[in-house]
Amino acid sequence: MARLTNIFLFQVVLIVCVIAIQAEKVMRPKFKDVKIWSDSAYVTRSVTFDANDPHINYTINVLKEIHDLDLHIEASVTQKLDSTYFFSANSTVNLCRILNWKAQSPIGNLIHAYLKEYGNLVESCPIPKGTYFIHKFWLPEDPSLAVLPEVDFELNISAHMLDANKKRTLIANDHITGEAVVQDVTNVKRGILAMLPQAG
Repeated sequence: MARLTNIFLFQVVLIVCVIAIQAEKVMRPKFKDVKIWSDSAYVTRSVTFDANDPHINYTINVLKEIHDLDLHIEASVTQKLDSTYFFSANSTVNLCRILNWKAQSPIGNLIHAYLKEYGNLVESCPIPKGTYFIHKFWLPEDPSLAVLPEVDFELNISAHMLDANKKRTLIANDHITGEAVVQDVTNVKRGILAMLPQAG
């Protein structure tokens, strides 16, 4: 009986060691609060997160053709250990110009081709009625980034539709808070970083 117990304990220890060897440290975001608002006269959206096999599923139904679209982004990132170190950004970009850049730039084309593997993307403006989505997508991860300081983040994104006279109509407004912390994981999501040469 003692021998069987020893064999069982040895197997358990072996399994734990194998799991520990396979685990890698990565900086991975955890979402604390996600508030999504859309004007249902123009668009409806759904966003889901899976923290175990980390990925985001994002779906948008465009109910009326969108001639032009501005995205306003406010972002802040603050170190957890010392809040005197932070980064903030406040910018407005035009989605249609970004889509045009995709067609003119090898880098833009590479990013678009990579993202297209995850769904049905908007290709150009005006944006026709239809359903667009990106599923099973996650931010590219690399263990080398685990040396960075852990942070809290806040992200506010609003979308304004522009008509032919450049009149702006708010059609989406999102507020996301969370933290990026170092975690031991066995499922590193390298994403587009897998295309880069690996050291060693």
